[in-house]
Amino acid sequence: MKISLGWIREYVDVDLERAELVDRLTMIGLVPETVEERDGDLVLDLETYANRPDTLGHLGVAREIGAMLGRPLLDKAWPVEELDEATADAADVTIEAEALCPRYCGLVVRNVAVGPSPDWLRRRLEAVGLRPINNVVDVSNYILFATAQPIHTFDLGRIGGGRIVVRRAAKCETLIDLDGRALTLSRGMLVIADESKPVALAGIIGGQASGITASTRDVFIESANFAPVTIRKTAKALGLATDASYRFERGADIGFAPRAALMAASLLTRMGGRATKGLIDRFPRPPRPRTVRLRLGRVKALLGVEVPAPFVVDLLERLGFQVEAVRKTAWKARVPTFRVDVAEEADLVEEVARFYGYDRIPAQVTPVDSFPLDVNRKRERLARIRETLAGQGFDEAVNWSFADPDKEAIAASGRAPVAIQNPISARASIMRTTLLPGLLENAARNLNRGLEGVRLFEAGGIYFRREEATCEQLSLGLLATGLVGTLHWQSRPE
Repeated sequence: MKISLGWIREYVDVDLERAELVDRLTMIGLVPETVEERDGDLVLDLETYANRPDTLGHLGVAREIGAMLGRPLLDKAWPVEELDEATADAADVTIEAEALCPRYCGLVVRNVAVGPSPDWLRRRLEAVGLRPINNVVDVSNYILFATAQPIHTFDLGRIGGGRIVVRRAAKCETLIDLDGRALTLSRGMLVIADESKPVALAGIIGGQASGITASTRDVFIESANFAPVTIRKTAKALGLATDASYRFERGADIGFAPRAALMAASLLTRMGGRATKGLIDRFPRPPRPRTVRLRLGRVKALLGVEVPAPFVVDLLERLGFQVEAVRKTAWKARVPTFRVDVAEEADLVEEVARFYGYDRIPAQVTPVDSFPLDVNRKRERLARIRETLAGQGFDEAVNWSFADPDKEAIAASGRAPVAIQNPISARASIMRTTLLPGLLENAARNLNRGLEGVRLFEAGGIYFRREEATCEQLSLGLLATGLVGTLHWQSRPE
């Protein structure tokens, strides 16, 4: 994830030198993989984590840096120039697949003049490796990289009936995407449709038929939340990967969708457009707020160091948690919707550890109570036998315990065999009563391949019946071929 330091400074005051910034980001888990100077700006490519989608945008990274430096996020205004026309009169939104689209926000901006973006916007996108296209598309990309909330813009005039329907695709429906690819959709894939056809693949890519062109005048802004699993499955099935799908797959912030739409409208109205009044916000089942308790004693127990209570409260509030004191050293923290990774007390302790500093936690050897050691004498003796035989030039063989009745009969062990109820073949229908057949097969295989002086041993179980009982017995078998003794010029080999 490429981050522009100049862009970060729109949200938080950062005055660190390059080396110190890299070191401190690394200490809180935002590891810069590369750092480069670009047109007077510092661009860092940060390592990303699947459970931290909030850090896939500049705002989320700025929040982390603000907590690291103890500085507040700068409050940036996003004014919107509005018309008297209500958004609900300009467009209609229906969610038919609520399980796959828990929230959908929409807003219309009229009288947009599609053209080149302002220089400041072009510089922001170029800093993170994006190619500016036009002001409407560039605003979408700006919001995505600024906030980690993907938005999509449609040409409202090309949306049939001005109606947006979020639904599952029918079998073999087709869509020509913005890159000109013809996509054949499977039943159940989530699409954005108008009154007659799909116009976008939800959360992944828009359709050519509803895309922004030079003649576009009225823009419909989509800012939604889609289920990560459905986006991942659809993207994989169609072989697609976009900046939007990358974020939706990891879990976009369901609470930020309205603000992202208003931010986009603010930018487009600065460029001459005017927004309709009121945001369409389809949010049928808002999730219950998540609350996690945190005890200072638990922080000490897990980290082994005392962390001041004011530090803990201030840190959590800077990270976006709403903190309520239960006791002097215990709190309830309401988890912000963008922190999908926080579920229990240990997660909050980890946040404290990251920003308090792992280097400030002393290294200690954990005391371990002594306990009696039970020694398995049989295993110990067997290990000594293996070591001794290996030292005498023997190789260990490991054969199946299943055996061929005919070969067992030749070996004539004199033991009653144990039959297998469901044998894998007739040649492996009993349990072995002796190790000899297996060792003979091993020797024959080696001798047939020209190996001289085969020395093998096997230590394993043999099985037999004694009266009505089934018995297992550990057995040792040895087999040696070749010359006896060592070769000498004065003696004849035997």
